[in-house]
Amino acid sequence: MKKEKNDTPDNLSEIKDECELEKNNISENTHEDNNQDSNDQILLQAEVDKLNDALLRSRAELDNFQKRTLKQIQQAQLYSIEKLSSELLVIMDSLEAAEKLSNDPNLKIENLVEGNNLLLKTTKEVFDKLSIEEIDPLGNIFDPELHQAMATKDSEDDENTVVEVMQKGYKLQSKLLRPALVIVSKKS
Repeated sequence: MKKEKNDTPDNLSEIKDECELEKNNISENTHEDNNQDSNDQILLQAEVDKLNDALLRSRAELDNFQKRTLKQIQQAQLYSIEKLSSELLVIMDSLEAAEKLSNDPNLKIENLVEGNNLLLKTTKEVFDKLSIEEIDPLGNIFDPELHQAMATKDSEDDENTVVEVMQKGYKLQSKLLRPALVIVSKKS
C-alpha cells in the first residue's frame, strides 16, 4: 500500500499549524468583535445619556411653564378683583355719605332723593367701566336665554311679550350674570 502524501507527519504538522492559525484568527476576530461591541455599547450609552438629559430638560421646562402660567392666572384674577374693588369703593363712599345724611335731623326729602339719584348714576358709571350691561326687556319678546318668566298675565300685547319687569337682569359682555325676572303676556 502506498502512503498518500496527505498522511505524512509533516503534513499533519501543517494542518495543526493551520488549525492554530485559524483558532488565533477566530480569537482575534472575537476580540475585535468584543471591541466593536464595547464601542457600540459606549456609543449607545452616550446616546441614552443625551436623550435622558433632553428629557429631564423638557420636564423642567414644562414644569416652569406650568408655574409661570399659574402665576399669570393668579395675577389676572388679582387684577380683576382689584379693579372691581376700587370701583366698588366709590359706591361704598356714596353709601356712607348717604348714611351720614340720614342721621341729620334737618334732612329734607329732596336731599335724600338727590343723593339716591347720584348714587344710582355712580353705580351705572361703574357698571359701564366694568362692561356690565343692564337687561331691561320691557316690551320685548320673551327670551329664555336672558329672561326668567315668573308669571303670565292676560294682555292685549302679542303673546310671549314681556309686560312687566320685576327685576332687571345683567350680563358681563356675553356672559349672563343674572336673568331678568319678568311677567309675560298671554292671550285670554
